[in-house]
Amino acid sequence: MSPEAALLAGFLAGLFGSTHCLGMCGGIVGVLHAQIPSGKAWLALGFHMGRIGSYLAIALIATGIGMLPASLLPDHGPLVMRILLGAMLVMMAVYIALPGRFRDWAGQLTAPLTNRLMPLFNRFLPVRTLDNAVGLGLLWGLLPCGLLYTVIAAAVLLADPLATTSMVLAFGIGTVPLLLGTGLVVLKFRSAINRPGLRWLAAALMALTGILVAAGPWLAHLIDHPWMHFLAECVGH
Repeated sequence: MSPEAALLAGFLAGLFGSTHCLGMCGGIVGVLHAQIPSGKAWLALGFHMGRIGSYLAIALIATGIGMLPASLLPDHGPLVMRILLGAMLVMMAVYIALPGRFRDWAGQLTAPLTNRLMPLFNRFLPVRTLDNAVGLGLLWGLLPCGLLYTVIAAAVLLADPLATTSMVLAFGIGTVPLLLGTGLVVLKFRSAINRPGLRWLAAALMALTGILVAAGPWLAHLIDHPWMHFLAECVGH
């Protein structure tokens, strides 16, 4: 999968999945922002710098794991991983199109881990410096999240550090607008990205990317047309 396609997939997953993030992490967002001293609202960016840093570290470790099958199974590994990655992207598309229909199984299964991590937040409070804010963000990024784990699973299948970095950074940036805090602007933005037409368009782009990743070479051979070859090359290496 090309870094450009990974960038698009990550951003769509983050932007349209952030309504889920707001539901799961809304309480954390409120607590953290309440700890920021008056006149230092810019410290909120530190939360997201740390959070995205955690995402990236986890994803790169996952990518290293994903690179093993290709060396152990040189004949079949890449094909199997490409098909699985395409299926994972289609699953993300379904999630984008039908928000709220899926429960955060990761959050439920790992609730004990979340309970153990939460007291660590107190060590970085109150938020007075950028270091405090980044430290809180790093911890925040370690909290279990089903949507994040889906992206991490895609990172394993990508088995490409550059594509993984593109996807995870885009995913993290996509979640930022709805997690910057509260207020009228955030509420209007949330309402805008929840429009069915916009969600279905994003889901269609994600699903098309997944199909092309999984079956692009075969489709280009079956449909001998310049546009088909172009689309297949857009998502391929």
